[in-house]
Amino acid sequence: MARPKDWQPLRESDPVPGDPVGVRDQVTHMKKIAEYLRTQAKSLTAMADADNLKGKYADELAENARGLGRKLDLAEDRYREVKGHLSAWADELEEFQKTADKALGDAQDAQRIVDSHSPNDKKSTDDKKEDDAAASADEDPALKRAKEDLADARRRLNTAEGDYQERANHYAGKIRSSIDDDMKDSWWNDFKGWVADADWLGDIADWASWAATAVGIVAMFFPAVGVIALALTVVVAAIHITQAVTGNGSWFDVVMDLGALKLARTGMKAAKAVKALQASSRKTAAGLAEGQAKTQAGRANAGARKTAARAERRRGGTSRKNRKRARAKRLRMEGENRAAGKRASNEVRDAEMPQITAAEKASAIGDKALAKQMKDINKWRDAYSDNPTLASNAGQAQRHKDAVQGAWAASTGLDAADKSADAVTDDGYSRMKDRMTAPVGSQW
Repeated sequence: MARPKDWQPLRESDPVPGDPVGVRDQVTHMKKIAEYLRTQAKSLTAMADADNLKGKYADELAENARGLGRKLDLAEDRYREVKGHLSAWADELEEFQKTADKALGDAQDAQRIVDSHSPNDKKSTDDKKEDDAAASADEDPALKRAKEDLADARRRLNTAEGDYQERANHYAGKIRSSIDDDMKDSWWNDFKGWVADADWLGDIADWASWAATAVGIVAMFFPAVGVIALALTVVVAAIHITQAVTGNGSWFDVVMDLGALKLARTGMKAAKAVKALQASSRKTAAGLAEGQAKTQAGRANAGARKTAARAERRRGGTSRKNRKRARAKRLRMEGENRAAGKRASNEVRDAEMPQITAAEKASAIGDKALAKQMKDINKWRDAYSDNPTLASNAGQAQRHKDAVQGAWAASTGLDAADKSADAVTDDGYSRMKDRMTAPVGSQW
């Protein structure tokens, strides 16, 4: 049965929390485990006492069987005693809650009567004083009885809350005493207990999760801080994994965290790929610009050389001196051609990144660098539209950009859905997470 949520006018929250049905379910589960342990212990004892054990390792096997049987007996005693304590606690918890719920119902009924007799706030101060004086002299019996009922409900709830705390501590002590026996827990059991008691781990995970969400939004506009969001997500995943493997957390949270990390990794790889393609497009475009510049300069020089040659022929041929001068001029022109090609190449390589519009930035999820890289890639593709490499780079870059956008949308959607569902109480989401809570190595 669901617990009341509104505890006014007596408390801010439930003073006797707990789930008797859930405790009884655990009692049933522990009873089955105790029966299983008892059966296995008897089997091991019978094996150790059997006369048909022969061979070199018979004595050692028998002794190990007896030792394990004794440990299972101790474990069975633990489960049997603890389930008894829990069963008794579930009965008492249910009675405390019934008493508290009855007190709450009575208090709320009484409070409604008190509220209905409240004086009109619009009256003057003198009128209120006259009303108070009249009320003290001749108070409405119904109002007086409601105030008494409210006080009585408060006393009953205080008593139930005090008894609840006392009995909770009593059974906690009994359970600790039951598990304080000759059977020593392994370091793993000690670690699981430490994680269970470390409430601050969950607080850190919650804080880091919200911080990662906030930083992830900021990273849309300042991509450099994206690594902080990734680091925070890693912290959350590490804590959730630790809690899940020890049975103190849900594997569903781990799946969500790993999914977020996978999406973040996909987005980062895609963003790096776009950057690499932009550098490749610049290099290819620079080579094309150098080749075009050399070709154009070569054509111009060839025309000049033909004109000079025709002039020489009209003068009756060329002397040795003129031939040397022509050769030097040709070499100088070739050098100028190379220089022109180099300048054209450098202009492409060193060109500033294109400016982007608000719409272009928004299309890259606020990532200014990604938007500029995409525009630069498309710019060189359009400048050399017949080049297959530049066209291929543009197509690949668009796919990677889509991957960045998809990863961000999926990650944000999962995060928002998880946080929204966690904020809703009394739904199947939390119960579904609880069903995915089991320690690694659990056999029952």
